[in-house]
Amino acid sequence: MTTVYRFDDAWLLANILNGEGTYLGPAAALEGLSEEHVHAKPHGLPHSIAEIVAHMCYWQEWFNACAESGFTGIPEHAPEGWPAPSNGGWAALRDRYLRAIENAKRIGAAGALDKPLLPAGVVIPPLANESRGSGILHGAVHASHHLGQIITMRQLMGLWPPPAGSMTW
Repeated sequence: MTTVYRFDDAWLLANILNGEGTYLGPAAALEGLSEEHVHAKPHGLPHSIAEIVAHMCYWQEWFNACAESGFTGIPEHAPEGWPAPSNGGWAALRDRYLRAIENAKRIGAAGALDKPLLPAGVVIPPLANESRGSGILHGAVHASHHLGQIITMRQLMGLWPPPAGSMTW
C-alpha cells in the first residue's frame, strides 16, 4: 500500500485557505475589480485575472469533489483545467471561487482528511501520495501562487492595493 501524506488539522487548512498571517486572502485580493479589469491582459500577459480565477476555481472544486465524494477522473490535457470565463460574469465567478474555498473549509472540518485521494488501482504519479487533506492543501497552495500573479497584474494596472488595503512590506 502506498503511504499517503498525513494531514488532519482542519484549523491549519482553513488558515491556509484564508491566507491568514501569510498573504492577503482571496476575497481581499479579488476585491474592487471591474468586469473590464478582470478581462484585461496587461503587458501582453497570457491570461487575464478572470481566466486565472476560473482556473483556480476549477481545481479547487476538483480537489473538493475528490475529497468529498471521491475521484472521478482528471483532465488529460492542461487546457481542460483552464475553462473560459464568460464576459459579464465576473461577480458570479468570484463568488463561485470564494464558495469553493468555503466548501474546502467545510470538508476539512468534517474530517476524513487522512483517507487517500485516489482510489486503489488508479495510478497518477503526481497524486499517488495525496490524502484528501493534502489534496485540498495543494489546491490552496496552487491558488496562492495564482493569487500572487493576480496581485502583480493589479500592480501593473495601477489597481493595488485593493480597497480594504494590504500589507506594504
